[in-house]
Amino acid sequence: MTYIEVVHQNLHLQGFAKGGDFMYWSFTDSLVKTTLAGTVKCQCEMRDGHLGDCDYYDGKIYASMLGHPAPGRPWNDWSSFCIYVYSADDLRLLQKIRLDICDRYWKELGTDADTRGFSGVDGVTVAPDPKTGEPKLFVACALTTDERFTDQILLQFTLDGAYETEYRIPTGNTVFGIQNLDYDWENGEFWFSTYGPERDFQPEETLYCVSGDLTKVLRKYAYSSPYGIECLGKEGFFASVQFGVNKNRGGIAYSCTEAQFRIPAAEKFLTQHHTEEDLLLMQEILNAVCTTDEKHSI
Repeated sequence: MTYIEVVHQNLHLQGFAKGGDFMYWSFTDSLVKTTLAGTVKCQCEMRDGHLGDCDYYDGKIYASMLGHPAPGRPWNDWSSFCIYVYSADDLRLLQKIRLDICDRYWKELGTDADTRGFSGVDGVTVAPDPKTGEPKLFVACALTTDERFTDQILLQFTLDGAYETEYRIPTGNTVFGIQNLDYDWENGEFWFSTYGPERDFQPEETLYCVSGDLTKVLRKYAYSSPYGIECLGKEGFFASVQFGVNKNRGGIAYSCTEAQFRIPAAEKFLTQHHTEEDLLLMQEILNAVCTTDEKHSI
């Protein structure tokens, strides 16, 4: 088992993506590029919104962005819903894609027309169009906590941001919807992570594998990784923990296999690993995991 760590960030870890020999980390107000050993190569700060999940594709980083509320408005009264596209080389901002369809969903929130419970955007990945195989941009909608809204909503766009279609995945209502979204190119499956339940009507499972055509949940696990999930094909996954407090946050991406997802409690994971190195590493990760009070911070 290996892990990568990034430290001394201002706010909450939102996601990460591997691209070649580098890792890309999205925090609420920063995007960071490191080596696979954790050495920071470059970093850019966000001043106009709340950064969400990110993905690497073809030399670019795609990251979801929620525009800051107008002065005097509630913290989550987002002013815009966008995808920011960066150069993977130097994190230079290349494009801002406004997701106009989300403005319509936002206006429907709380009305009789509302069937989604849309409250923002977060998880993002590039993956094949289920019908044509062409690379498309998939963006997950954040959900309002309400037992009426039981589907995860994924939106499909062209890589330039033209809206194409919507998919609904029945999982039950989850806290803030999908946090992290990724596509396993070797196995043809989508994966996404969510926060754990806060209400009786929310499911215990927090990690989902979905068919490549986005029609059914194939597997689901009560395994916590709400700060990032990265598919590595036959090599498994990078899962996530974060630690620290605001103004001094850090995050860890650690390698794991799907077999480990079947072990919901980290303590059980510890007892079933048989090498001293693995035990010491997981103990380090457990020591770094944030407290229960912190785990749903955004």
